Amino acid sequence: MVEPLSIAVLTGVALTDGIKFLYGQADAILKRRAENRQAATRGEETRAELVPVQTPNVIEGQLQPIRIDPNAAEELADVLKDLRRQLEDYAQGYETPPDGNLDVLRATQDLRDAIEDVIGQRITFRGENRDSTGTPVVTGQLTIQEIQGRAVAVHVEDVRSGIVHGELKADKVSDGGEANAVRITKLGH
Repeated sequence: MVEPLSIAVLTGVALTDGIKFLYGQADAILKRRAENRQAATRGEETRAELVPVQTPNVIEGQLQPIRIDPNAAEELADVLKDLRRQLEDYAQGYETPPDGNLDVLRATQDLRDAIEDVIGQRITFRGENRDSTGTPVVTGQLTIQEIQGRAVAVHVEDVRSGIVHGELKADKVSDGGEANAVRITKLGH
């Protein structure tokens, strides 16, 4: 996880543009989620197509075409909605976000973190000290009462670049059970 409030480098127009960009991405994720839910009620299969994204100047680097993870979008929908509401006046241009306001910065960073979990890649603003935009991110979380066999939150083979976060919580691991938050066959070059 990124150090707290690394996004504090954003001020003035850059903060406004950053909020507008994230707001738009959250909106696109929530619309795709709604479309997928409607398709599922009609018995249709949902598609996970790549969506090109225009990377604004406030972003350092280039986003790769986005693929929305429907499970992550479903899991984080309420978080995305809440954070969008908190930032809506700034995203719509009704208000100017105050520089250094911790509530605005936290909401902006939390929105970015949730979007990264859904699209599977980093979004880094100019001036931030973190992995570059477009770096693949894999996040896996499991919460289980009892593990009798094997449970793995993230299993990746041959990771050549990117970031992997795994979290596994279990109340009990039975004899012969195995619990891995992250299981990687190869990492790096």
